[in-house]
Amino acid sequence: MQSYANGHSNGHVEDMQQQQSQRVQLPAPSPASTNGDGKGHKGNRLRKACDSCSMRKVKCDESGIPCRACAALDIPCTFDRASKRRGPPNRHAEAIKKKARESMAASAGFVSPTSPSNVAATLASFSTHAVLNAESICPFSTLELLVDDFFTYIHPLCPFPHEPSFRAAFLNREDLKNPSFLALLASMVGVLVASFPRKPRLHLKAQHREHLFPNSMSLVERCHKVAIAARGPGYLDKELSVYDAATSYFLGLAGAYTFQWKQTRLYFGECLTIIKVLGAHKVKDAGIVVGGLPGAFGADSNNVQGVGQPVDYIRQEIGRRLFWVMFVGIISIQQLGATFGELLIPPPTTNNPYPPLPLEIDDEYIFVDHIEAQPAGVLSKLTGFNLNVRIYKTVTPLSTMEFAYGIDEVFDWNRQKRVLEECLSNVKQVLDVIPQELMLQPGANPGEFGHSTFQYYPPNADYPGARSNGGDATQWPLGKSEERRRLQFEIQKANIYGSQLGTRSSFVDKYCNLFDAYEKVKNSSGDSMQMGSPGIMAVGLDGMYPKKSVTSHYEETNIAQERESIVKDLLKVLSCISQVNMEPNGGSFINKIRQIASTLIETPDSRKGPIAVKSEEYLGRFLDVLMKLERISPGCRSDNGDGQVDEEEELRNWADLREYQLRFAQAGGFMSEI
Repeated sequence: MQSYANGHSNGHVEDMQQQQSQRVQLPAPSPASTNGDGKGHKGNRLRKACDSCSMRKVKCDESGIPCRACAALDIPCTFDRASKRRGPPNRHAEAIKKKARESMAASAGFVSPTSPSNVAATLASFSTHAVLNAESICPFSTLELLVDDFFTYIHPLCPFPHEPSFRAAFLNREDLKNPSFLALLASMVGVLVASFPRKPRLHLKAQHREHLFPNSMSLVERCHKVAIAARGPGYLDKELSVYDAATSYFLGLAGAYTFQWKQTRLYFGECLTIIKVLGAHKVKDAGIVVGGLPGAFGADSNNVQGVGQPVDYIRQEIGRRLFWVMFVGIISIQQLGATFGELLIPPPTTNNPYPPLPLEIDDEYIFVDHIEAQPAGVLSKLTGFNLNVRIYKTVTPLSTMEFAYGIDEVFDWNRQKRVLEECLSNVKQVLDVIPQELMLQPGANPGEFGHSTFQYYPPNADYPGARSNGGDATQWPLGKSEERRRLQFEIQKANIYGSQLGTRSSFVDKYCNLFDAYEKVKNSSGDSMQMGSPGIMAVGLDGMYPKKSVTSHYEETNIAQERESIVKDLLKVLSCISQVNMEPNGGSFINKIRQIASTLIETPDSRKGPIAVKSEEYLGRFLDVLMKLERISPGCRSDNGDGQVDEEEELRNWADLREYQLRFAQAGGFMSEI
């Protein structure tokens, strides 16, 4: 265990060194220190020896730099070592210094480590200790629990890295010899804490280590610093692999969950660039790997794979998952109203199509040189992941139209309307065929929908077990693999339905915006308006939707009815939402639902149907609770400014959400209105 010590050790190493230095006795006065009368005189004593002589415990002369000992050994003669005060430490002075440090940290908060000066300071601080390893993040016993939580709660949404090979490398302490692995590990823990801060907090409290991190944000910052320090300067000039892209993605996602948008844009852009350089965005495997991780981790780091070498199936699948995660993330950002020019995936073309979706096979059946079949009757976790991707793929025709002709530009209203209607129809059809495990289950009573039996009650240290009737409320039943898979499907279910509702709502909003622009142009131009003339533009638009036969009957979408349908489906999702499948989605799910609800509430009354008007009160209350829950994110501070999460307030917010769900169900829900 001593070889794994990282030099931090919460100050224990420094305390031992200080105690040893205090036990060293002063040497007896030499005869040369007295004169003939027996009276002592003070000699000319050096302020301190050079660093080398001090470490070797030898006498340092006064001949200047370099001293004779360093000159004889041909080693640098430096005086960088800080001088130590003799005697026992001054407790009063140390208390004053500690108080000053705490006050400065509370007032200034945590400085972002993304600027060059802060990065240099971070690297310098780490370089003064032993070599970085996993325990630079937190104690290894806590880290094991956090890795388990990552693969339970985050991996269903971001299915990388490859779980079996990562766990094997983690147990073999790959972090001690592979900086890229350590950077990936730190980024994984960071995104777990940023999206799901309660679980790490419970682990630290259970192990009586909550003093290590005063709040969740401090642990997120620690993970960020370890990741960038492990990568080191010039890491893009070294051999890269898909796991380096995964590290960049997790660092960017943690930035998004903590509202550091500059960090998000930089790391997402870096992830996208690495994916393209590695060729993971191509349909067929390019056969070239720029670097890699050890063989147990899915690639051979000693050799650069060439065209003639066999395909690494682990790397291939991880690369495809990374591409589609970035695709989904970019579309989600655009639907929330933000557009970043550096984050752009062009629409697919004949010469440059999108890669295929990942195989719907779990990680334990994917190996470096072959892939085994998924067992019959066992639903893969990649099925839910691909369903979510298919939802966002329905945006491609609209993205192609806007990429070619401009956003919110009216040039051929009839054809533009047809493209939007086809997109809306396609996104609704995605969930027509959905596995039973990913469907919203109806409840026992009319108007109700199934709730997860997993509930959370914040712990009370003074009265243990009081909120859970004596049971252990801090542990969800994850011992059995089937229960763990069921929980993961619940997490995917919330993400899938939130994505579909958000995409449908964005299509309706786009439709209304284009129609308003069309009416404005039409009224201003009068009869002189000429639109819809056939040409190259028309041919391009006609290719974006299926061809209709002459005898087919085409029905235009009634936007008012579609908005009513979105209201009903949103209330359906909100009525069965639970903490267990909402929390791990982080701010992503809350943002989706909040955006949909706020859009429906802010819609002009002329475009609201009777159900939307009647349900507006429920939507408003749900929206208020979701906005309160959004403040639980590590990026938000509590009202007293100490960054602590008020668990009592958190409990009240979840209780409010459950109360509105019950009220809505007791009133008959929306089922009685249909």
